[in-house]
Amino acid sequence: MGLEPRQSLAALFSTSTVGVAICDRQLRFQAVNDALASMNGFPAEAHIGKTIRHILGTAAARVELAFRHVFVTGDPLSNFELTARLPTRTETGHWIENYYPIKARSGKVLQVGVTVVEVTKSKNVEQSLYRLANQLRQTAEALKNHRDIRQQTENCIFETRIISELLRPESRLAAIGHQQIIIQPELEQVSSGENRLSPYGSHTPMSGQRAHRLSRRERQVVQHLTEGKSNKEVAAILNISARTVETYRARVMLKLDLRSLAELVRYALSDNII
Repeated sequence: MGLEPRQSLAALFSTSTVGVAICDRQLRFQAVNDALASMNGFPAEAHIGKTIRHILGTAAARVELAFRHVFVTGDPLSNFELTARLPTRTETGHWIENYYPIKARSGKVLQVGVTVVEVTKSKNVEQSLYRLANQLRQTAEALKNHRDIRQQTENCIFETRIISELLRPESRLAAIGHQQIIIQPELEQVSSGENRLSPYGSHTPMSGQRAHRLSRRERQVVQHLTEGKSNKEVAAILNISARTVETYRARVMLKLDLRSLAELVRYALSDNII
């Protein structure tokens, strides 16, 4: 006979390589699996009954905000990025976290569960690769009068950026799917004065010819994205929302008839956007 649902969940909780925890309204750990305990540097049993701040120290500030957001709104919080130095570590770490409300029949949020994936290694490799890419770009600029050497250097820049994108947890090197394209953003006035449009805009995909010229804002978004910045980082720089960045990105991909971030990087290099 197979396992009962509760037994199956317990087995998944204990053996998963993804960190999992449940906290009460006082932000005390009620359950923690071994994967998350290992990330935090304390045994799982040492977490129980302790507050988030007791375990994470000063790194708890942003985590507490995420938990309280879910307790207050009752809505899940996805793809929360945490960069912090834990008390048990000597170097900064990086994590992607998702928070889920656990509600009573009345709808009141009694507890909040969180899943945690550590991306420290890939983030560090990514940052190293982008530093290399920037150094190669500077070298290419210095050697611009030597065409063969310049071309070889630009090829190196391109390859390192592709490798870096492959290492990003949110990498989207696969073709943009229909579900992503049809996102309908809320109306919002961006800082350049442009109205946000549907990702389709007024353009249709092109094939076998040079793309329409991009607007100033579109070129800014392309520049930052192909330099390795996340949607949130680009949004902060341009003073727009991350969803606006995603809309611009989808619209550019359609306008240029591109199917992957790799192709977007190639276009940006050839058009001197980066």
